[in-house]
Amino acid sequence: MYQREDVNVGKLLKRLPKSVRDKVLADSFLDDCWSIFKKFDTFSKEKLEGQMLWKALLAALPESYRKAILSNQYGWSLQQDSVFAFTGCGRDGEAAVTFIKFPEYVRFTLALIMHKYSANAKVLDCKMALKPQEADHSKRKTKVVASLGPASWSEEMIPKMIEAGTDIFRLNCSHRRGGDFERVYPLIRKYSRMLGRRVEVLGDLQGPKFRVAELAGEPVPLVEGEIFEFGICKDDNDHIRPGRITMKSTVEQLALVRAAKVGIDLLIEDGLMKVNVIEKLSDTELKVKVIRGGKLKARKGVNVPDVEIDCAALTEKDIEDAEYLLQLEPPVEYICVSFAQKAQDLQELIDIM
Repeated sequence: MYQREDVNVGKLLKRLPKSVRDKVLADSFLDDCWSIFKKFDTFSKEKLEGQMLWKALLAALPESYRKAILSNQYGWSLQQDSVFAFTGCGRDGEAAVTFIKFPEYVRFTLALIMHKYSANAKVLDCKMALKPQEADHSKRKTKVVASLGPASWSEEMIPKMIEAGTDIFRLNCSHRRGGDFERVYPLIRKYSRMLGRRVEVLGDLQGPKFRVAELAGEPVPLVEGEIFEFGICKDDNDHIRPGRITMKSTVEQLALVRAAKVGIDLLIEDGLMKVNVIEKLSDTELKVKVIRGGKLKARKGVNVPDVEIDCAALTEKDIEDAEYLLQLEPPVEYICVSFAQKAQDLQELIDIM
């Protein structure tokens, strides 16, 4: 990862084309950046992060650079390089930029482009990231793992993926239904033999699922600072609505709410939204405060990274899937446990093996 001190902003900005350099270094550039920042700071937090920061950055960059980035799809790679280096927060910190610092961040990103690609916007090209392809896959030290699913597990696609360099096919046990694995697994072994390539198979167990329940109506806006009830559904009609977030009553989800303590964070939809537990009412009911808002939709995932949840890593479905993977001929080379919290969780799978 780039360090902020690696990028000599003043020196690098001098290499910009004169028309761009004059605009970026002018005092009016600060007002332009702050105006753009306010447009995307919809909750008036005076800081931006994630997608809104990325949109604001693109809007503030000179047009030629914005078009070059978008046309070559640097996307999140460039933003992550710039925001983590600029804030110095590390991958686990808060990658946010404040209102006051935003113009400096835009200038830093331009300098990073010059530093990273040693080029101006007119010659930025995605080919810069490509090296000549090595056709001899045996020289590679790293194995390529490719996930198979409904879009890729046809008899036509599997040999193409092997020829492209796949070493391990990942089978997602969430998709094990309707005889698909029974059809796909022999195809992998068949084309591995026909093409003379050693191709292995990884079975990825689904693990326990933690998801919010259904919606009572439209998606519910979570606004930073608001207080919500968060609990297990009291009946079949206890759906998500303004002021209340629910989860269906399953063994795993009851264990999650029971394990939650005051002060811990609940991450929703892969961390796009975050709430903090401010009061524990019972083993099935919490009060939470919205830390990072968004629009909450039905059946979005919930994660509690700071809590050990007292439930088995393997569900009944996982045990059934593991037994199936092991009875295949030949058996799969790898089985992944999706929700391992402690050594005993792995021992459960070892006992099956």
